[in-house]
Amino acid sequence: MANDFVTDEAFDEMLLAWFQNASRALNPGGSFYIWGGYANLGNYPGPLNAVGLYFSQGIVWDKQHPVLTRKDFMGAFEICFYGWKEGAGHKFHGPNNATDLWHLKKVNPQSMVHLTEKPVELAVRAIQYSSLTGQNVLDLFGGSGSTLIGCEQTNRKAFLMELDPLYCDVIVERWEKFTGRKAERISPPAEANGETALLGETLDSASPDIVQTQ
Repeated sequence: MANDFVTDEAFDEMLLAWFQNASRALNPGGSFYIWGGYANLGNYPGPLNAVGLYFSQGIVWDKQHPVLTRKDFMGAFEICFYGWKEGAGHKFHGPNNATDLWHLKKVNPQSMVHLTEKPVELAVRAIQYSSLTGQNVLDLFGGSGSTLIGCEQTNRKAFLMELDPLYCDVIVERWEKFTGRKAERISPPAEANGETALLGETLDSASPDIVQTQ
C-alpha cells in the first residue's frame, strides 16, 4: 500500500497533513472516525490534537473471524479513533446503550476488492451515529468505496478521495453496480492561482458533518 514503508518522521508528517485536511473541511462539532491498528495508539492522538480534532475515545471492531498475522496471536479486532472538531458541541444520534465494541463480520476475503476493505455495515453505523439524512460525509481514503455505498443506503451525500487510479475505478464500478446508474466522469478541480486548490476550498458549499476513513 502507498506510504506503508516510510520513516517514523515521514509518517508523522503525513499524519499531520492528513488530519489538517480533515480538520480544514470538517464543520465545528463534526465527528471523525479514523480506523487503524493498535500500533497507531501512540502516534494518532498528538497530531489530532494539534489540528483541533478532539480524540474522545477508541472503538473496537470485533471482526468475528480472526486473520493470520506474522505475530504470535491472530488478529481479530481493529481500532477506530473517534472524536470531533473543536469549536462547537458535537451531535450524537446513536442509542443511549451504544457501546464502544462493535461486533460485525469482516468482508469475506474471497470477495474483497481492497486489502483493508471494511464492511458497509461498519460505515453505516458511524454514519447514522454522527449525521442526519441529507448531510455530508467525507472519506479521505476512499479505498473500496464502502463509505460511498453506506451513504447511498442512508441517504447522505458522500465525498471521497482516492489516490490510486485502480481503486478509483473500483469505487466507480461498485457504485454503478449498487445503484444501477452510470457514473459521470468529470475533470478534477482547476488550479487556483496557479496552485492546487486546498481541500477546504473545494468543499466551500459542502462542508462535511462527519469524516471517516475506510
